[in-house]
Order: sequence, then structure tokens, then C-alpha cells
Amino acid sequence: MEPMPAFALLLPLFAPLRLLVSRLRAGVSAAADWTFARRDHALVALALVLGLAAWWQHHEAGQWAAYARQTKAAWDAARQDAETAKAHAEQRYKELASHADQTHAHDLAQGDARLAAYVAAYRLRAPQTNPARAAEDRSPALPANPSAQAVVAVSEADLRICEADYAYAKAAHDWATSLIRQP
Repeated sequence: MEPMPAFALLLPLFAPLRLLVSRLRAGVSAAADWTFARRDHALVALALVLGLAAWWQHHEAGQWAAYARQTKAAWDAARQDAETAKAHAEQRYKELASHADQTHAHDLAQGDARLAAYVAAYRLRAPQTNPARAAEDRSPALPANPSAQAVVAVSEADLRICEADYAYAKAAHDWATSLIRQP
């Protein structure tokens, strides 16, 4: 006896499938015969096909509407999160700016006190002709014949401007470094 090929074992499994395919062909053929037998049948078939197409489009539109609702909800949630993060960041920057303003005001007040002490200690006075008055005033006096390099005279107003500018620059620097340090 000859060995049986492997596909021969599968042939009995295909018999029901072959029967189903032949019945579908017969059904399609019968439906085509019925459809094109009369003009009314063709219109009914066309109405059925159009009805199925309309139902399918309605079904797809419902799915797209659900997808659009989900997308809108996700977008709204993301927008709300962004607005919350923005509000927190603005609040943080306002606090940092307020702290920087307070520090600047404090540094400016301290600078005024330091400047007053500096001016009192290092003020140059015109040479005194009255020896009694010179004994009271211990600040250095201008030399009788100052050279151009020996004396640099700066007005008190200029010193105040320099002190205020320094306090402002220091406060700005401290504020900028606080932005970098704090997440």
C-alpha cells in the first residue's frame, strides 16, 4: 500500500466548506436573478443597498462623534492643567519679585546708612583758617595745592546715585539667581 499524501488527510475537512461555497454561489446567483428579473426588484435592491450604506455612515458618524468628545475632553483637561501650572508659576514669580523688592528696600536703607557713615568719615573739607574750628573737625582737609592725581572729588549726590544703582543691581542679581535656584 502506498503512503497517503498529507493533503489527502485534510480533504474531508474541506467538504463542508465546499458545500457552503457552492450554496453561497447559488444564493448570489438566485439573488442576482431575482434582482434583475423586474425593474421593481432592482429598485428594492438599490433601496436596500442605500439603506445599508446610510446605516453604516450613521454608525461611523457615531464613532467619530465619540472620538471627538474624547478628544475635546482630553484637550480641556490639558488646557486646565496648563492654566493651573501657569497660575502657580505666576504666583511663585510674584512671591520672588516681592521678596526681591523687600530685599532691595532693605539693602537701599542699609546703603544709605553706610553711605552716611562713609561720607562722615572721609569727607574732604576746605582748609580751615581758624585753628579752633580745625580741632573740632577731624575729617581730612584738601591740600593747599592739590595735584590732579592726588584728589578725586565726588559729590554726595553722586555717591547716593552710585549706592542706589548698586543696591538695584544687587537686588536684580539676587532675584535672577533665585529664579535659577528654585524649580
